[in-house]
Amino acid sequence: MPWSRTKNESLWMTSSPSTELPADLVEGVRASLSPDQFGGWLAALPHGAGRVIRAHTEGAIRELEAEVGPLPPLPESDATQIRAIPSDQLEAAKAWPGFQDGRAWMHTPGSVRVAPALAPQPGDRVLDLCAAPGSKTGHLAWLMRQQGELVVNELSRNRAQRLQRNLKLMNIVATVLTGPGESLGRRLGPTFDRVLVDVPCSGTGRVWLGDPRTWGEWSVRAVKRLAKLQRMLLHSGIAALKPGGTLVYSTCSLLQEENEAVLAKIPGDVTVEWTKQFTPEPAVPVIEEGFFLARLRRE
Repeated sequence: MPWSRTKNESLWMTSSPSTELPADLVEGVRASLSPDQFGGWLAALPHGAGRVIRAHTEGAIRELEAEVGPLPPLPESDATQIRAIPSDQLEAAKAWPGFQDGRAWMHTPGSVRVAPALAPQPGDRVLDLCAAPGSKTGHLAWLMRQQGELVVNELSRNRAQRLQRNLKLMNIVATVLTGPGESLGRRLGPTFDRVLVDVPCSGTGRVWLGDPRTWGEWSVRAVKRLAKLQRMLLHSGIAALKPGGTLVYSTCSLLQEENEAVLAKIPGDVTVEWTKQFTPEPAVPVIEEGFFLARLRRE
């Protein structure tokens, strides 16, 4: 990925909403996307992404719609218990008590697509390698119909405690581990039917000009450090995967260094079945965040 500034950078930077962002961040995204995708990302920067409701109980979506108005389907999702929450309905939706008492869970548009990509089945043994705060873990258990074995890991003890609270709120039974994900797969061995590796990343898919925290700590050095960690986590996840098993690698980054470049160094007995890069689309009812999914299979 080219990180040096281009000669014409100042021309397009000064005429775009990205002028507040680090120039290397913008250049890294530009180099990673097609012109149309990059244009969509620039256009979405002044707007925050919407959210998604995933209902745990019958009638939860109707109850929320009674408070905030009709909610559109999430693009490319046919799940009847999932609806998009456009940004103009988000504040009212957050006040609905169903998100605090376990009737439903609020996801980002990216996170709600991860578990269906892994497609766990009832009876599977599933590992969520980087699980906190638990939204994807909950979705995995929902798809498994709470049948099988779910093992989740989180290095940070504080985040692991939050994960346990959220699992309890969702009435989910799981084995919670607290250790370095980079070595966990080799310790557990190739015993899992499905593995989710949702790695820490630079978050370039979630950059929003309205919240400087979404880019304030970004740096080229941090991306390089994260890419090294991501490779280690992916290889750890692969080590935990049975022959014939499925792994999903996901990030909320748009950068090739954290996505395609990480996949380029997988072991020879693993194949990439498909990859998909989602980018913000300001024209749709709920603005997408940028994120990346890859589905892998071990021979």
